[in-house]
Amino acid sequence: MTGDGDDSDLDLAWKMLNTARVIVAKSPEKTMEKVNILIALAEISMRREDRDSSISYYFEALAILEHLVRPDHFRIVDLNIRICLAFELASKVGDAIPYCAKAISLCKSRIHNLKIAKEGLLADKDLRASAAKGHSGKSTLEDEISYLARMLPRFQKKLEELKQAMSTPSDGIDNIMKRVVSQASHEQSVNNTMARTASLTSSQMARSNNSFHSPTMSTAAPSGSSVTDFEIVGREMKRAKDELISYEPSPKRLAADDSPSVNEI
Repeated sequence: MTGDGDDSDLDLAWKMLNTARVIVAKSPEKTMEKVNILIALAEISMRREDRDSSISYYFEALAILEHLVRPDHFRIVDLNIRICLAFELASKVGDAIPYCAKAISLCKSRIHNLKIAKEGLLADKDLRASAAKGHSGKSTLEDEISYLARMLPRFQKKLEELKQAMSTPSDGIDNIMKRVVSQASHEQSVNNTMARTASLTSSQMARSNNSFHSPTMSTAAPSGSSVTDFEIVGREMKRAKDELISYEPSPKRLAADDSPSVNEI
């Protein structure tokens, strides 16, 4: 539990972000900005122990994100893991399992597609010439492949733990949930939460007097985007956002059979 001061700050952060959500909701466009606001609301709701609301916000974010990026995009993997962990913390282990399994499947698909894209870069003479000048996306692809390869066994281990919990007597499940909650990371201060909240909200307020028919899409994940990283998987997902390239999603969903470019994959 957080202290009274922290609770007050979290309540204020939630109100500010909810105001931002209402503002951007006036536009029918599906944007990454909406995704980021909903994820922030989900994280703050989890800190407030409002787990049902947290899960609901994650679902809203996922529904929008699926229209903006490829089906196996890193952020789709990330959100499925977040939903899985949120269900686990809400003691809904059975609901968590499908999202962990989906994250594993998408992670494998992502690694496969990134390797194909990497081979394509190496086979392209023009890009090889560009690489000699230090402008290749090869190292970026290698970084993401390496990261996902490290995370995949963790996801698989988490799935095993969830299945084990389902076959464990209720007392055992209670003990597992206590362990999960005790591992929840509260290292980030509420001040960081408030700073990020203020940044998102001020951006929305500044545009509230403009037309919402031409919204600006935020193409990069916000710095320090995790308010609560539930355990080591969550912390690793946050750290990866500092290692990987900024996201450049298409305004419309990319076809699964499109030839991926460095900015689209």
